Amino acid sequence: MLANENVVYPGQTVGVIGESISNLSLITTAKKMGFKVAVYSSNESSDIMQVSDFQYMGDYTDKSSLKMFAERCDAVIYNDDQIGSDIVDYLSQYTRVPQNTDLLDINQDRLIERSFFETLNMNMAPYATIIELEDIYQAINSIGYPAILKPIQRGLLGGQELYIEKQSDIVKASGMLDVGTYILESYVKHDIDYSVVVTRGENSDRVIFPVIEDIYQRSRLITAFTPAKIESGLEKEMIRIANEIANNLDYVGTFEVSFYVSENGSIYVNKIAPNMGIAGSVFEYALSVDQFEQHLRAIAGLPLMKPIVGIPTVLQTINEQDYGRIQTQWVIKDNWHFNFYGLNDGRHGTIGHILIPTESIAKTLMQIEGTNIWNNIDFEAKYKKMD
Repeated sequence: MLANENVVYPGQTVGVIGESISNLSLITTAKKMGFKVAVYSSNESSDIMQVSDFQYMGDYTDKSSLKMFAERCDAVIYNDDQIGSDIVDYLSQYTRVPQNTDLLDINQDRLIERSFFETLNMNMAPYATIIELEDIYQAINSIGYPAILKPIQRGLLGGQELYIEKQSDIVKASGMLDVGTYILESYVKHDIDYSVVVTRGENSDRVIFPVIEDIYQRSRLITAFTPAKIESGLEKEMIRIANEIANNLDYVGTFEVSFYVSENGSIYVNKIAPNMGIAGSVFEYALSVDQFEQHLRAIAGLPLMKPIVGIPTVLQTINEQDYGRIQTQWVIKDNWHFNFYGLNDGRHGTIGHILIPTESIAKTLMQIEGTNIWNNIDFEAKYKKMD
């Protein structure tokens, strides 16, 4: 039988480019599936350099190194929503990049993203385009307080945003507006965030993973679990929206759609991202197939697996300041699976996560709260009567 040129077979090489903290899981999964792995990174001390077969160091503007990397690979994966479309287009001259750039363009530009949502008649927070300070004063009349000023280009100024609670806060935006265009978005009060992970194959087939409930502190994910505590009507609507997004994308692989539900029960689409986020790692125990294997199957041109529901699972992130405090739990917890990434590469922020398969999500959340490691979390009021 002749080999299919759109299929990557065991022994062939998958390339990974980008600096995502989930790259380690992606690469180890690829190795288990029999692929050789080439990585391209600007960080020489990155852990992914140690576990890959071929290493390419260079800046993302180094076309000579990018070309050598691409020519080594039978297919390339970007697992980083900050990678430029121009880089993907350049790599595509020398190898297959099945993900294409469609979703990257939507994710990186908030105006394009909102236009995409509007085209699909999806509910999102009211917003206005902001070029100068006077635009904020005018827009706030229709948007109202509180509102958030966000750069149109995600990642600009390190993703710095301004929460505007009253008129006197507006003047704080003057320095931010010197570096680009922004959007002013209404802050919709909500208690609960959700995410839906989707894998789309090259023939537009897709698998939609169960809804994950996400808990954030200051925009940082601290806890995620599935099955989510959610009404069936809301769950069906989120899955319908995720399906509709998949129908309208030229993208192959895994992506994540994030939502929140307002106090009056309305669903708002927050964003879509072409990467495997931390929350999706919960499926290592919660399903028969995780987001990494499903992503690699899509990239390699294989049929997607039909997931079988596994064990309810809670994911708890580990931040660098938590590391010392979790060492006691490392010794005493017999059902906590610890996962670390980038301990040796100078990474700041989230350095790992704990996966806890459980018979009772509520009891597990109470157990996490009882450790007093993660300050300011209050699961008891919200989840005690959940199971």
